[in-house]
Amino acid sequence: MTYVAQNIFHGYAGEVSKELKGSAFGAHFLIIYPDLPTLREMYSYYTKSALYDKNEIVIILPYYETVDNVRRILSEDSTNIDVRKYEKEQSLLIIDSLKGYFSIQDGLMPFVRRTVKFAKTSGHADGVAALGDVASFFHLQKKDDLLYYEMTLPTKFEGINLKWFCLYHKQDFDKVLSEKERQMLLKHHGKILHLLPSPVVS
Repeated sequence: MTYVAQNIFHGYAGEVSKELKGSAFGAHFLIIYPDLPTLREMYSYYTKSALYDKNEIVIILPYYETVDNVRRILSEDSTNIDVRKYEKEQSLLIIDSLKGYFSIQDGLMPFVRRTVKFAKTSGHADGVAALGDVASFFHLQKKDDLLYYEMTLPTKFEGINLKWFCLYHKQDFDKVLSEKERQMLLKHHGKILHLLPSPVVS
């Protein structure tokens, strides 16, 4: 599959995480990932640096794994994040994608905006970074709702300390969406990051 976009980056988990870390607040990026292990590696890198170095509140909305499994991945030796501590401080929010996109009262964006406000007023963090897996829309066969939702978000968030990273499994992106729909999504995001599978170490 060839992706046509003006601002596209191909990289391994650490490289993509570095690109996300280097992005300014206001970023609205689309990330295409090949498999769950690679995504785990990337969000582990990013979450650790965001919490430790960047002073960001991190929101993760997983679909292909449970909330508890994300907690376990982030707590493992390689990442070694004190997940419970950061959750208690409300610096780390892990919410099932189905619940996040479809069950939060008033909707996900108002919730995220309240979290940005909390970061500012509490002095708790500089802003918020959200990594949301949109596969829940495909699970519910709400592709049209996904496209509408994406188009209601700006290509760049102005005047708000928010980074929004939309996660698409490569199979969903390639097989569920038409070419026209793919190009519409690619053009609507500030940057496209194509996450490469981690090299196999022999």
